[in-house]
Amino acid sequence: MAITFEAFAKNNPCYKAARKMPAESPAGIIVHSTGANNPNLKRYVNAPEICGENLYKNYFDRADIEACPHAVIGLDKSGSVRTAQLLPWNICCWGCGGGSKGSYNYSPAYIQFEICEDGLTDNQYFEKAFEQAAQLCAELMKSYPTIKIENVISHKEAHARGYASNHGDPDHWLAKFGKDMDWFRDLVKAKVQSAAEKPGTAKRYRVQIGAFTNNAGAKNYLAQAKAKGLNGFVIKVSSKLYRVQIGSFSVRENAEKYLAQAKAAGFNGFIVEADA
Repeated sequence: MAITFEAFAKNNPCYKAARKMPAESPAGIIVHSTGANNPNLKRYVNAPEICGENLYKNYFDRADIEACPHAVIGLDKSGSVRTAQLLPWNICCWGCGGGSKGSYNYSPAYIQFEICEDGLTDNQYFEKAFEQAAQLCAELMKSYPTIKIENVISHKEAHARGYASNHGDPDHWLAKFGKDMDWFRDLVKAKVQSAAEKPGTAKRYRVQIGAFTNNAGAKNYLAQAKAKGLNGFVIKVSSKLYRVQIGSFSVRENAEKYLAQAKAAGFNGFIVEADA
């Protein structure tokens, strides 16, 4: 993720549990906002060199705090809007609680991030924060084709579906500026389309068969695939995320055939797009 910096909450129970998402891929994205008048990342993120020091240490990077989103958007110590990644994208977080039908924390699992609220009257901060959020969603959708635009939702919408606690964020903030989640989804769609229309970017289609939190596990899984005649490679996304992908095709139909071959050999997976 080009727009994020890593500040993993390694002391948080979610990080330590490293509970894999079903199919090792997210089903959607939940957008939260914090509900407190404090737009500074240091309140939630333990990265003093970037965010500034939190003297109270009441951030997510603690063993006694069960909740933890995948990322937080807010102001760094220079006053710039930034995104801090707290958890690997492919493990379960704890962010939305549960509802009458279950929880999007794990069944199915959604990527979840918080936007730091301010006093909800600063239009400039609002626009920058939600612009950053839309760009993050667009990049996540590119990395995880399992995420569809209709499943980019708010905490409030997740509750209405029966998979989250009864919160109203961030819809209450959007309404302050005459916006709603449909507006936000349109913003995300525009960024996805803009990235797709950039000239000179040839696409390749690959089959992703696994994602691991360590390089050794990814290499071992790739070796198993190669033993079945499937050629591929390990892609390091971050220090805690290694993807195993096989094949590389300019035509999607060929990737679909390779996916069928992988499934016949006992490997589940899905097709991803990558720049050539």
